[in-house]
Amino acid sequence: MMVAASGVDQPWLFDWLESLAGSPWLLAVAFALATFASEDLACIAAGLLAAKGVVDFPVAVVACAVGIWIGDIGLYALGYLAGQKKRHWRWLDRIVTPARVAKGRRIFDSYGIRWVFVSRFLPGMRLPSYLAAGVIGWSFRKFVFALAVGAWIWTPVLCGLAYSAGRKVLVYLEAYQRWVWPVLIAVLLFIWLATQLVVPLFSWRGRRLLVGRLRRWRRWEYWPVWAVYPPVAVALALQAVRLRGATLFTCCDPAIPHSGFALESKGDILDALDPPDEEAVRIAKYLRLAPGQLAAERMEALRRFLSAEGLGYPVVLKPDVGERGQGVAVVDDEAGAEKWFEAFHGPAMVQEFVPGREFGVSWHRAPGAAHGEITSVAGKHPQILRGDGEHTVEELILRDDRAVAMAPYFLRKFEGELDRVPGRGEEFPLTRIGTHARGAVFSDDRHLVTEPLRETLDALADRYEGFHLGRYDLRVASEEDLCAGRGLVVLELNGVTGEPVHIYEPGYSWWRGMRDLGRHWRTACELGAANRRRGAKPTSLGGLLRLIRLHRRQNWFEADELIYDAEGE
Repeated sequence: MMVAASGVDQPWLFDWLESLAGSPWLLAVAFALATFASEDLACIAAGLLAAKGVVDFPVAVVACAVGIWIGDIGLYALGYLAGQKKRHWRWLDRIVTPARVAKGRRIFDSYGIRWVFVSRFLPGMRLPSYLAAGVIGWSFRKFVFALAVGAWIWTPVLCGLAYSAGRKVLVYLEAYQRWVWPVLIAVLLFIWLATQLVVPLFSWRGRRLLVGRLRRWRRWEYWPVWAVYPPVAVALALQAVRLRGATLFTCCDPAIPHSGFALESKGDILDALDPPDEEAVRIAKYLRLAPGQLAAERMEALRRFLSAEGLGYPVVLKPDVGERGQGVAVVDDEAGAEKWFEAFHGPAMVQEFVPGREFGVSWHRAPGAAHGEITSVAGKHPQILRGDGEHTVEELILRDDRAVAMAPYFLRKFEGELDRVPGRGEEFPLTRIGTHARGAVFSDDRHLVTEPLRETLDALADRYEGFHLGRYDLRVASEEDLCAGRGLVVLELNGVTGEPVHIYEPGYSWWRGMRDLGRHWRTACELGAANRRRGAKPTSLGGLLRLIRLHRRQNWFEADELIYDAEGE
């Protein structure tokens, strides 16, 4: 008979087991061994032979359950050995990275027993789940317990069906394996829709969170990168054809590795800047911290830096390599700094906290040109709530038309203060850094572009050979000082990915934003082509893909939640 459930003809398994009918104990051992070849077919064969009176039903069930249990423990052992020996296998080392192991361990610690149990009943999930549990070294005791519970439920059910229904159970098993995933996905989708869209409607908090989610969908400034950048990718493809180079943008700034496309050091860039006139522009004071230092060593270095520079708290702590404000914190005391250093062990920077207005100013200049051009000025404003003496912090966040769009982030960030009621008129800042992804509000301030400002930035770039395009993140006392090109303090300088951020002004249309992004990347490609003619070499396409993969694997903060506490907000 064809064994439809497995998709192959396997009468040999049934015939082999039945040939051992003369010795019940030998048959029991055979049932256990048969589970190594096919757990489900071994259970069905055991049930059929029990129905014929060849073996007692309890003996058949126990033999199959023990065989399944031992076989699954073997899968865990294989995964464990692979995890221990992964340093000898390069291909496995690329897959089983420390960050992925840590994430997998957290997932298994939270859902492990339930997942191991459920995977027993889901076709195709046993092998990867049990191997993964071994690779990350998840609790063997918990694994064995979850296996035992699953095996002692699944085995009697399958053996019992074969005992009562005969070989018809193969048809049932085939139908189960065919439909279990579509049915399960449909059920999970229904549950998700109900919990995400229906249940929230029954509470004011749920309705406001739903409003925030809808606003994130409607306002493109909140869209993820993969949803925003397809038109940019098309524009880059067109420039590649026009200028005969797929990666020309990676040499628009020969002074910066890959022109700052990814993984560039913020400290290296600041080290290279040499302001000609510090009354016009200076670099915010900073200290670089090498990776691998203990938190206590970094705290001592921080104390020496503050003493030598005559600074105090607050200070800014940031990864030396990062993006979109990831890991950046403004800390107000030593306790906050210690928490930050305990959370982050990679290359880092300590920087003075500069008061005043923050702006992102995009600038570029063609190689050999006398003057540059400012293409964007964006104001970066902290998002601030004002108390009324009646509503809690949580209610203020959910009631605010803009804050509600990032409510999940803010509610997690201020988890310890959600029940506090700010006094009437009391300011409650939601963010202190000029990063859109962390809650800052951007404004289109291109009307502030002036000749004195351009001249100051030209003079600064004159002393940074090989820099032609980027965005300065500046602090300045007032708009008047910005326009006059004086008193500018450089916090960061971003290369080719320092796009014009005025496009994230609330209400700025998607079409205009894509147009401005297209212009930025077209300029980067044209500058790259000009530098190529001067001898610069763009990053190869293969090198760019490797850089992207490396960038995506970076997990600078193992516990990003600690930043919220470190900021003391």
